[in-house]
Amino acid sequence: MPEIQIGQTVDIVIEHGVIRASSVQDIVEGRIVLLQIAPPLSAEHVNKTILVTYLLREDRHIRRCFQARIVDIHEGYVTVGRGFPVIIAEPLESSKVCDLRVHERHRPEPDMKILLGNDLLEIVDISSGGAHLVRSTGTKPTLRVDETILLTIHNSTGRYEQHARIVRLWHSRGADGPQHLAVAFLS
Repeated sequence: MPEIQIGQTVDIVIEHGVIRASSVQDIVEGRIVLLQIAPPLSAEHVNKTILVTYLLREDRHIRRCFQARIVDIHEGYVTVGRGFPVIIAEPLESSKVCDLRVHERHRPEPDMKILLGNDLLEIVDISSGGAHLVRSTGTKPTLRVDETILLTIHNSTGRYEQHARIVRLWHSRGADGPQHLAVAFLS
């Protein structure tokens, strides 16, 4: 059984590299009970293989993963006195170190800037396939996972526009804190 714990945040990689956030709700009889994702998986996903990934608690820079087979999609799983929709999966292997990135990421060039509309984004890292960007706090339009956005990129070779799909969104320092965007550049 992988070294995950009840309450731990995980990411589930479904077919075609779709990544969705979840959490471990229970571990029982060698199976892991995961909070249903949004949009929810249906009964047609039973017996399909997913990749469950997570960051180690003691070192937030190491990502581990393991393959698991979905054995049930359950609507009213009860734990801690509450019922909620879950995905029940059976690990198929021990966990191993993994990297979800297809392209190696780098720190941006000092003169590189990326804008979303008129908002200057902080560039945490960037690759030929995508970037980790941060939007500062304040009143801004709502963004959603899978949304396509238009970025304006300024670097030493000039200025150009690049469409990108939002792969993941999260906030640091609470819901009103800076918004992080993991984006994949579109051809």
